[in-house]
Amino acid sequence: MGNSKITMITSIIMNAINVIGNAILIYGFNMGVEGVAIPTLLSRAVAAVIIVALLRDKDLLIHISKPFTYKINKRMVKKILRIGIPNGVENSMFQLGKIMLLSLVAAFGTASITANAVGNAVSAFEILPAASIGLALVTVVSQCVGAGDYEQVRYYTKKLLKYAYMASICINVVIILLTPLILKIYNLSPQTTEMAKQVIIFHGVNVCLIWPLSFTLPNTLRAANDVRYTMVVGVVSMWTFRLGFGYLFAKVMNMGMFGVWVAMIVDWIFRSTMFIIRYKGSKWQTKA
Repeated sequence: MGNSKITMITSIIMNAINVIGNAILIYGFNMGVEGVAIPTLLSRAVAAVIIVALLRDKDLLIHISKPFTYKINKRMVKKILRIGIPNGVENSMFQLGKIMLLSLVAAFGTASITANAVGNAVSAFEILPAASIGLALVTVVSQCVGAGDYEQVRYYTKKLLKYAYMASICINVVIILLTPLILKIYNLSPQTTEMAKQVIIFHGVNVCLIWPLSFTLPNTLRAANDVRYTMVVGVVSMWTFRLGFGYLFAKVMNMGMFGVWVAMIVDWIFRSTMFIIRYKGSKWQTKA
């Protein structure tokens, strides 16, 4: 409905509960892992209650009616599932692949495990601006597709991709410059620090070059209902390049944990190539 401020405030409340709850239960009650899990669950439950309560406002364009009544709209359900199932399969395979890669990294010892974990934490911030713009791209493009104006679709895709690249370059330059200070927070060993620094810089540079084309651009295809194509590309790329090349680089070529990150970039290159080819064509414009 165009009100992302509400979700931002809710997210701030949720994360504040999570962090404060972690501090209290871990340091105050010495609860260990339970002290991490309980506030996470509680914070999400509170956020869910807040959002549902707000959505009961009948003055909103989209709201939950009072009293709540549910009526199956088979046509609408089919449309939702036609988009939701392929997208869900793609995300599930992606997460499963990441778990398998973690098991591969675990074989290289504690230093690799720790450096990989730190790299994953910092890399989440490196992709954040482009990921956020990708969410906006879905909303903008879907409205243009609904209006049947594909010239506007291409115009806004190009414009938002440009913003994604600009934002990615800005944040990654800052993160790379601050990497020594960021790693000091973790109090790592010299070996682990060097490994983490390597993957953070390597990942940051490639985010500026490839990530928006690999993950922001396909949102245009998804918004146009070309979800089967993005699912097939995502699943094939994950299992062939990220997992297959991950094993090849890390184990066979003795690149260790860093080989897994190199394979991830190979995965991005394949994705971006396939999505660019699809986008430059017109077949996706017939899917809506």
